[in-house]
Amino acid sequence: MSAMSDEDRALMDDVVCKFIDEHYSFEERGKRAEEGGRFGGHWSTFAEMGWLMLPFSEAVGGMGGGVADAQVLTRSFGRGLIDEPWLEAMLAGKVLEHGASEQLRGRWLTALMSGELVLLLAHGESKADLDFSQVRTSADSTGQGFRLQGTKRVVWQAGAADYYLVSAMIGEEPGVFLVEKTAAGIELSEYPAIDSRQAADIRLDGVEVGVDSLVCSGAAAELALKRAMLFGFAALLGEMHGIAEELTRLTAEYLNTREQFGTRIANFQALQHMLADMVIAKEEIHSLRWMNAGAAGIEDLDERERLARASKARAVTAGRRLCETGVQLHGGVGLTDEYVASHYLHRMIAIDACYGDTQQQLLWLAGRY
Repeated sequence: MSAMSDEDRALMDDVVCKFIDEHYSFEERGKRAEEGGRFGGHWSTFAEMGWLMLPFSEAVGGMGGGVADAQVLTRSFGRGLIDEPWLEAMLAGKVLEHGASEQLRGRWLTALMSGELVLLLAHGESKADLDFSQVRTSADSTGQGFRLQGTKRVVWQAGAADYYLVSAMIGEEPGVFLVEKTAAGIELSEYPAIDSRQAADIRLDGVEVGVDSLVCSGAAAELALKRAMLFGFAALLGEMHGIAEELTRLTAEYLNTREQFGTRIANFQALQHMLADMVIAKEEIHSLRWMNAGAAGIEDLDERERLARASKARAVTAGRRLCETGVQLHGGVGLTDEYVASHYLHRMIAIDACYGDTQQQLLWLAGRY
């Protein structure tokens, strides 16, 4: 449920759209990267706007926003191709909200929501996506704490973090640990992803942490991670919708501007049909987005997980087809780095890989249903 009214949501939509238009023009994207903006330069502004507090309940000091409210943000973030690790930080915050003790929550979640620090979730491994069943990172008891050993793969914007929430197995029991980025034994291997954002593999080689670094364990850790990931899937649907809307608009505009054989190419019936397919795909993603926003109130987490996985798989399939068609309709310019169409396609491909790609989601669904 959301503590925000429709009027609040509409006002927020106006504010974030204006912010994206003023600060995230595509023409300045390369310039931002050259000036050291690999991770975005507006984190403090995100905090001032309340966007870091938005998806957390009022009981923990947040704004009480629901999934639909978060999707208002991510829809515009998708359109603007932001560099800030908003979603990655919100996933870590959701784990704290649902799994941490009141003392840990009060300290770390408050610092995250205020923009004082950047805390990111480091869960992914070579086979792990949504749960702990394939986690191979271990946490061995040392008597005074734990020693972490393992590798976390493709942690988006990992270089921007001050701390990580690291999932690991304590024997046969899952756990989540708070680990400082500069801790001895941590090694980051950074690389640019297909969408030009930074990612990293994090190697934990005997990283020593205290007992107080254990955020949650057992069933509480599994539940907290699942709730966080379900939020993440819904937020990604909002981002995909923003990309689909903007690329469809740009493609229609291009077809009505470009001329060949003495007429606008929008008059060619074959291209009209291709644009119509883009519109249908956009509306399908929109419907999946709203379905997931409505499903946030379902108490049965297994049913929510089924809907979330199926929705992501279907939305990415439709979204990739939409983006590929948009690039094709733009002709040669659509393939260049100097035009935004190819960047939307690259981001859609990256979203597919987030927290389990389409094939992984379908295999999970096939194995249970």
